Amino acid sequence: MEVITRHSITRATEAAVQLWAFSSTQYPKDELIVEVARTSIIDVVSVFALNARRSLEVLPQSEKFSLRQPRWNWKPTVDGEVVNDLWEALNRIIHAQNLDVCFELLPAGKPIMDGGSIVVPYIRVATDRKKIAFIDTFALSHAFLYDVYPKLLVVANQESKPTDGLR
Repeated sequence: MEVITRHSITRATEAAVQLWAFSSTQYPKDELIVEVARTSIIDVVSVFALNARRSLEVLPQSEKFSLRQPRWNWKPTVDGEVVNDLWEALNRIIHAQNLDVCFELLPAGKPIMDGGSIVVPYIRVATDRKKIAFIDTFALSHAFLYDVYPKLLVVANQESKPTDGLR
């Protein structure tokens, strides 16, 4: 396995963990916190998408990974497709011309903060070739960490070099 691929696996894994955390957090309705979270999530999801896609290229193309584990129950608030395939989600993020981090209010009784909490259940993405679509950020990280990463470890261990440093 090439050094760049090993590096991408490590970077994708780190970004997936960060995305997991950002997607699980309840945020206060505070403009500064929301804006910092928004820009941080865009950074992390971009790093994740590029490195996860490069990592996936060492696995058989016929192998599909679905986004099936949401953190929050949600439905799109406007017309658009919900992306349920990891490869498709990564491609849309990489080629995005429009990428919005969407915050939604938690239902009454669930927030742990006074005044209510907001969460990031999905991002909204559009490319030059595909209309607006919704991608569950938690499901994205879950699919990589629980479905893809274990398979990448098997491939990496089959081609192991003593100084690789891949976890």
